[in-house]
Amino acid sequence: MLYDCPYAVSAGSYLLEMLTPEETDEFRRHTLQCVYCQGEIVSLLPGALFLQELRAGILAADQRLCTDRPALTTVAARELRWVFTHG
Repeated sequence: MLYDCPYAVSAGSYLLEMLTPEETDEFRRHTLQCVYCQGEIVSLLPGALFLQELRAGILAADQRLCTDRPALTTVAARELRWVFTHG
């Protein structure tokens, strides 16, 4: 892109809820007026949702017995092409 915003590096951390409450508030205020960061959020959102589902699946699997066969996460089950193209 022609315009890069220094805040854009925070978009992924924001979506994965890794920012402090203060950083989250600052990033939210910033994105109200920054079209570049809004675009970053939109482009990273599918991956962030996938990672959240994957994390939930891993946490759920950790609570089952080791002999249980792990199941695909909800997102991976819906998007089987990800399993075959990114696995």
